[in-house]
Amino acid sequence: MPGRRFRKSCGSAGGSKSCGSHSAVAARSPSSVASPQRDGRSQRQSRHRTARFAIIAILRDSEQFLPTTTAGQHVSSISRIEKRAVDPRARGLVVDPIRIRDAAARWFMFSDFGDAAQRHMAIVWSCIFACTLADAIWLPNSGLSFTSSNWISILQCVAYSGIAAAFIAIASNRLGGDQRRPAVWLRQCLFMTELFWRAFLPISALLTAGSTLSYLIAAAKLPLRDDVLAGFDHLLGFDWPSFLAMTNSNSLIATLLTTAYQSTGLLSQVVLVWLILQRRGDRVAEFIAVLSLSAVALCIGMWLILAAGAFAYFGPAPSSYEHFAAHGPMWTFGRTFSMLHDGSLSVINLSIVDGIVSFPSFHTMLGVMTTYAARDTRWLFVPVFVVNATMIVATMPVGGHHLADVLAGGGLTIAAILVVRRSARLSVSRT
Repeated sequence: MPGRRFRKSCGSAGGSKSCGSHSAVAARSPSSVASPQRDGRSQRQSRHRTARFAIIAILRDSEQFLPTTTAGQHVSSISRIEKRAVDPRARGLVVDPIRIRDAAARWFMFSDFGDAAQRHMAIVWSCIFACTLADAIWLPNSGLSFTSSNWISILQCVAYSGIAAAFIAIASNRLGGDQRRPAVWLRQCLFMTELFWRAFLPISALLTAGSTLSYLIAAAKLPLRDDVLAGFDHLLGFDWPSFLAMTNSNSLIATLLTTAYQSTGLLSQVVLVWLILQRRGDRVAEFIAVLSLSAVALCIGMWLILAAGAFAYFGPAPSSYEHFAAHGPMWTFGRTFSMLHDGSLSVINLSIVDGIVSFPSFHTMLGVMTTYAARDTRWLFVPVFVVNATMIVATMPVGGHHLADVLAGGGLTIAAILVVRRSARLSVSRT
């Protein structure tokens, strides 16, 4: 008993009076002495328990920074770096630099589709950077200016892409490893949606930078070289006014050529969407790479040989294209080109931008690269080839191009395809 031990120690000291008083206090309230000891012991136990829990938490959190080696381990398809295992009970925002890097590599470099796709996207972003740099240097020193709506459109595009990326990331994380059929189907839909946005970003950036650069070249007041192109056609035995009259002589031919020419953009989108549905990200990256190189070649060719077009050079009579004109106004982009060249148009509005390039023919470029992109699907390749072949013929009467424009567009696109194929072979040889 605490009271007895206390009395014994007091008795040995010989202090009977004080011992008696302390004994009385101890007898009255024995817990008054034991309470400080119990409080100290409980405080020490609480501190030990807190320290033990803190050590466990530190060890548990440190596992996030170690690659998992147990069953169910996930390895990144991008860089072959093991993904970090994040405790699902962890609270707050967990920032993983490796995952951020891998996500950026997937979105911008198509790294999950192999080394060849990475090389293709490196070509794409290099071309976009070159066109954007030329725009940034040239635009302030030209007579043209950007409308404020252009910047709003660009910011909206970036914002929509960010929202799409966040939605896809959250939805994919929620679905996780769920193997039920609806979850598997939803993951496939999310993957295709992600691939669409990953293709949309560089294509939008390329078209924005390339269209701006083409307007700057047209407004540079360079001399027109339509006589050189018409002379080259003459050397090949081609006469543009005669070809226009011949194709216009039959209304059915005029209708077929006009329809094929107007389907160029839609057909390119169909092929691109098909590649996305097939989850062929490697082919999507290849298509964008060919498009990027062709766009750069287009701007260089336009700068070297600026032309208004065969329709502007020859000035045909309305009776020579009346069957074509029945399907809509002819060569409307020529007015935009003329206004840029004479300085009467000084504002670039990307919402109503026109294709103003005559040399080389961009329609021909799209036809060649779209046909090449559809080569793996026979049932799609045959109609795409037929429509694009018809469209390339239509670029001269309907698009108002010289034959030299068509030949240059086709040749430059074939060269771009060869460059992209060579980059793919280099990536294979190094692996």
